[in-house]
Amino acid sequence: MDQQAKTIFLNGIVQGVGFRPFVFRLADEMGIKGRVNNSSRGVTIHAEGDNLDLFYRRLLKEAPPLAKVMTSRSVLAEFENCATFEIVQSEADPDVDVFISPDVATCEDCLKDMADSRNRRYRFPFTNCTNCGPRYTIIRDVPYDRAKTTMSDFPMCRTCSIEYRDPQDRRFHAQPVACKECGPKVQLFDTWGHLLPGFGVDQLTQGGIVAVKGLGGFHLVCDARNAQAVRRLRERKERGKKPFALMARSVEKACSEVVIGPEEERLLRSSAAPIVILKQQLKLAGSLPMDIAPGIHTLGIMLPYTPLHHLLFEGPYDFLVMTSANLSGRPLIYSNEVAMETLQGIADYFLIHNRDIYHPCDDSVLQVIGDEAVFLRRARGFVPLPILMSSFQVKTPLLGVGGELKNAFCLAAGERAFISQYLGDMEGYENLQRFHQELQSFQRVVNITPQALAYDQHPNYQLTQFALEQPYSKHSVQHHHAHLVSVLGEWDRTEPTLGIICDGTGLGEDGCIWGFEMLYGNASGYERKGHLEYLPLPGGDAGAKHPLRIAYAYLKTLLTGDEWKKTEALWTALSVNERQILDRQLETGFQVFQTSSAGRLFDAVSGLLGVCGKVTYEGQAAIELESVAALFLHQRRRENAGWPQNVARLYPYELSVENSQCLLKVKALFANLVCDFLNGVSRGEIAYRFHQTIAQAIVDLAMQFRRVRDPLVLSGGVFQNKLLTEAVLKLCQAKGIEVLRSRALPPGDGGLAFGQLLIANEVL
Repeated sequence: MDQQAKTIFLNGIVQGVGFRPFVFRLADEMGIKGRVNNSSRGVTIHAEGDNLDLFYRRLLKEAPPLAKVMTSRSVLAEFENCATFEIVQSEADPDVDVFISPDVATCEDCLKDMADSRNRRYRFPFTNCTNCGPRYTIIRDVPYDRAKTTMSDFPMCRTCSIEYRDPQDRRFHAQPVACKECGPKVQLFDTWGHLLPGFGVDQLTQGGIVAVKGLGGFHLVCDARNAQAVRRLRERKERGKKPFALMARSVEKACSEVVIGPEEERLLRSSAAPIVILKQQLKLAGSLPMDIAPGIHTLGIMLPYTPLHHLLFEGPYDFLVMTSANLSGRPLIYSNEVAMETLQGIADYFLIHNRDIYHPCDDSVLQVIGDEAVFLRRARGFVPLPILMSSFQVKTPLLGVGGELKNAFCLAAGERAFISQYLGDMEGYENLQRFHQELQSFQRVVNITPQALAYDQHPNYQLTQFALEQPYSKHSVQHHHAHLVSVLGEWDRTEPTLGIICDGTGLGEDGCIWGFEMLYGNASGYERKGHLEYLPLPGGDAGAKHPLRIAYAYLKTLLTGDEWKKTEALWTALSVNERQILDRQLETGFQVFQTSSAGRLFDAVSGLLGVCGKVTYEGQAAIELESVAALFLHQRRRENAGWPQNVARLYPYELSVENSQCLLKVKALFANLVCDFLNGVSRGEIAYRFHQTIAQAIVDLAMQFRRVRDPLVLSGGVFQNKLLTEAVLKLCQAKGIEVLRSRALPPGDGGLAFGQLLIANEVL
């Protein structure tokens, strides 16, 4: 039988994940001759010998665990009579078509190397192999080779070079490979710039705050059980009541503080190693300080994901506060110079290294809601994985700039969409500069240069101004329409669909602030079928920082004279001057905005019940209200295993059709809620019943217009509320309603750019 030759093209996550070594070993096992190389189009293999079809099938079936082959083809090639099989130099090609792997948590084999005193990488803070280590955060350009990463500054020593070239070695062609002799160096400094020994373990043990340079940026770190250190960090960082993320020594140790289910454990142990939001264990002693997560019933936990993190846990503590190092409202710090200048007065020590971070990247945050993991923030470990679309074709390369809050932009061409890492809020100059920086570098990584763009229709957003200044075609997109289409795009569906979009704010077509919307549509357009009735919001978005003022305005508008007089006891926390100003605003309409926002509805109830008086971080009032309700539910279940099925009384509300739209009216809801509160019903029970009521109202709204067998889209930041969303899912299941939710993107504004882009694609 004549020997054949074939060229095999593989595309997807095939660079930086040990794919070429895998191909080499498989070829050696099967007696295949030829070569393999990374190219700007993925991995290209020239194979000669027998059983080439079997070789091709095994390539796809037995690929390394971190690899993901998305497209593949095998074509006949000219027989070259190769003598061996080898890995050859990567090709450069201006027509780049390759997927870059996200950063990967340290693997078990590398941890064993670090723990072995006889190993040359014993306690080495940058240990990695083809199965783990930095990827996206260090890459400057494609293809993924050392020369195109920030590791190009560290030439390999002779021993590392031998490992790198040995097909039988785990570090064969691992681009960040290094050791103590040739790799990056870690240094510990105090605030005066004095060099200190060690990795900061002693300083953390003694209550110090250490700024630690990690994979995608700096963290501020302290012993989580040291109440004084935690309080000092909160005060220095001016963090308000925003919760701190924690890093736990292990899943087993984390179980002493939080409840971890199977899916949550899978997320914690995954190669992405995200922060996972978990319910706290309710106990009287031994708990972490309240200042970790004041006012809420959950903790954000992650496991060590770099060698340096594991070295930090040589100390006696089991939990470290691990919060992003940035000043309030400003972007993540990732360079040594900026950290040592900007974090003076916050950090007591600086643990830095000299491997540059090219793409700063926050930790990803997920929570299991229902039976699925939901992104609250998508960044390290997941970016730059694409969304693949078979029903959408983006013929003109497009940019969706995203929202003003929790920004992430999106680039797309053909059947692929790439969403950037979480970039934060775009209100400040430095944040906008970070947006520009990442937009330029991200284009090189995904090889998409936009020729048109989509943006939010709010005229005063920073990114709206950016969009209007661009020289190419542009299209403004209504905020909640983008939320609806983002979910449809994830599910690769193009047919018009009914969606309930609940969030904090988005400019509506009528100039009002929308946020509790029933929309029917797809990327081609939408119809507003219904919404929460309009209520007055004093001060607009700025007024959202004062939940009790919102409650005052809502009740003053909804209740009659006698009903209003009965609420006098609710407003003692408002000064006489505040009440007079609010009264004048409501009378004159000055700086009062009409809103149908679900977020503001939750804020109003939170303020009314005295749960949250002043908002110090986005979503705080609603998050704390959910916690009060969840704790009540937990306690009641402990007391009575049959509750709440037998007791959960809903508050009344009205659905009325006006001008062909269905309005959710909440006067009766507030009147009964206030009556309960004034009669001594606990805040927890009221908060729980409020959540259940809104869940029922959402499903009732959907049933007004939904056709049999049609799915229902749920999107918007309010559906990051676990208690509410699970109640809606349960009601939908009982009625046989298929629910479509975000899977690869956050339901909040972190997924907005994808929807913007798909809508613009239809128009442009």
